[in-house]
Amino acid sequence: MLTSVLGLIALALGVVSVLIFYGYIVGTGTGMLPRGEPADGALPWLSNAGLLAQFALQHSGMARQWFKTWCQRWLPATIERPLYVAASGIALAALTVGWQPLPGNPLWNGPIWIESISILAIAGAGGFVVFFVPVTFFGLGVSSNREPLRTNGPYRFVRHPLMLAVLIAIWAQPIMPPELFLMNVGMTLYILIAIRLEERDLVREFGTEYEKYRSEVPALVPWKWTSI
Repeated sequence: MLTSVLGLIALALGVVSVLIFYGYIVGTGTGMLPRGEPADGALPWLSNAGLLAQFALQHSGMARQWFKTWCQRWLPATIERPLYVAASGIALAALTVGWQPLPGNPLWNGPIWIESISILAIAGAGGFVVFFVPVTFFGLGVSSNREPLRTNGPYRFVRHPLMLAVLIAIWAQPIMPPELFLMNVGMTLYILIAIRLEERDLVREFGTEYEKYRSEVPALVPWKWTSI
């Protein structure tokens, strides 16, 4: 019962943080959200870099096996995943709420229909989560069996379909002011690094099965001639 309650709280935090994050992306990328007056000097740049660092360290660090092992020395295994989901939600919300405007004009200013690409990507990500992501991923219960390696559905085309949808959603914006550009660059670099770390763990878990899958299916760009 306690685990279910914690899982639901963690899931709620995660959903709210994603809505805040994507709301900022859309609001800034369409010009509906006022940019605000940037502070002078290097302060907004340093603040934004610090927010990116705290999100990356939390989101990737807590996902590593060494942290899970350390955490389970002090907490039941059923609490470790909800803790990760809740912490990730808080870190993403903090990143978004604390993000500072930067000086300069938008790098591009395109037609509003570009936003429809972002919305379609988010809709695809939602469908992917509903149909292909187990509830244990969100901290709702703990499976006694190891999850199988998934190679069906969108996994047939790219190894990280959810990350591909996120990248499309954040970059398909009609307006790209400097602060949104910096956020997107930071998130893109984090995703590329996090994918490498995650795949290192997957090789340890699935061995040659995952190595074979990785050799046959690209990571993000759905063409077999690329390994990006």
